[in-house]
Amino acid sequence: MADIFDKVVRFLHETPVVKQQDRATVQSTLYRQSPMDNAGPWMQIDGRRVLQFSTNDYLGLAGHPKVIRAAAEIVSKYGVSAPMGARPLTGTIELHNELERQIADFKRTEKALVFSNGAQAMMGAVAALASPRDVVILDRYAHASLVCGARISGARMRFFKHNDVEQLEAILLELPPTQAKMVVVDGVYSMQGDIAPLPEICDLCDKYGARLIVDDAHGTGVCGANGRGTAEMLGVEDRIDLHLGTCSKALATIGGFAAGDAAVIEYLRFTAPTILFTKAMPACIAAATLESLKLLREEGFRREKLWANRQLLQDGLRRIGYDIGHTQTPITPIHGNGSNAAHMGAALYEKYNIWASAVLYPAVPIGTSILRVIPTANHTREDVEIFLKAMTDLKKSYDSPKRPVHAQSADE
Repeated sequence: MADIFDKVVRFLHETPVVKQQDRATVQSTLYRQSPMDNAGPWMQIDGRRVLQFSTNDYLGLAGHPKVIRAAAEIVSKYGVSAPMGARPLTGTIELHNELERQIADFKRTEKALVFSNGAQAMMGAVAALASPRDVVILDRYAHASLVCGARISGARMRFFKHNDVEQLEAILLELPPTQAKMVVVDGVYSMQGDIAPLPEICDLCDKYGARLIVDDAHGTGVCGANGRGTAEMLGVEDRIDLHLGTCSKALATIGGFAAGDAAVIEYLRFTAPTILFTKAMPACIAAATLESLKLLREEGFRREKLWANRQLLQDGLRRIGYDIGHTQTPITPIHGNGSNAAHMGAALYEKYNIWASAVLYPAVPIGTSILRVIPTANHTREDVEIFLKAMTDLKKSYDSPKRPVHAQSADE
């Protein structure tokens, strides 16, 4: 008799993703227990002072006193859970409404809607806007939450090669003008660090009558002269039909949002399953996010420091001889064969007191791995140089391979 849990046994004992001799290293590297104070560049672990290059706290706001104080004041008055209830029932409070107003103003859209986390924003928006009658066309590297949203919707799904606008146009050409369709892409791709060619994608969407949704989780606060994201950087803010984002990266809290035309946001407010059937964002998080958004808008020097650190780090890694792909952002993928990245991450931690996260399948293709390194605005030049010195020492043991043409697609 077939057992639906057979896949568990196969994963633990037969999976080809990780070679048996590498399993102990991978297991000790992934899900390694992190200390509570892991927001800054340096953290204490078992009496050791460890330098970390793994969090998404791009602007260094996670430990900012004003952000902490904003949350603490709400917790001291109302506790950690308030408000109790889902948004349509007893879960909407003035802090949510004000945060939505501020996000809409920041993103230069008519309205915004706040979700409890980023994945819920991506998943819920796509699931609500698509239907079994529609076609959703996704970049092959699109975030898993976007793919899940498309699957939940029941829409027909098509994938185009990563950032390949020619293949995207070929797919659009196959669809009749009467077919409702939307293109869904990331603004910044979280593993490769490259940016979607939004101007060309906007042109195709205009030409073939497709709507465009952009998940700018890693672009918001990071890209653009004012930190409004990749659409601002590329001059197409008013050509995006729906902007999606998260509060857990540059804004350094937790939550997600959709921003766009008032009619679309109101539709999502009443149809997105991930806002209707889950608890509202806690008030303390909403208050902290309002404060971090204010700091993001007022303190542009943080973004300047982030990009300066990115330049120093990536120039150094290329000079040493590492393959970091075609990254255009602070996300820095050091490519490795097999489980090399896990071994490299373990060596950095054990020998050099440096924490950098290894990434394996399914986030990258089977047989490859990356060491995903992210500088922040809070890293100093000395921090970056310490990391580069360690990577110079490790280069003798771990060579960067040639990367595959594309990753395993989400529908394979």
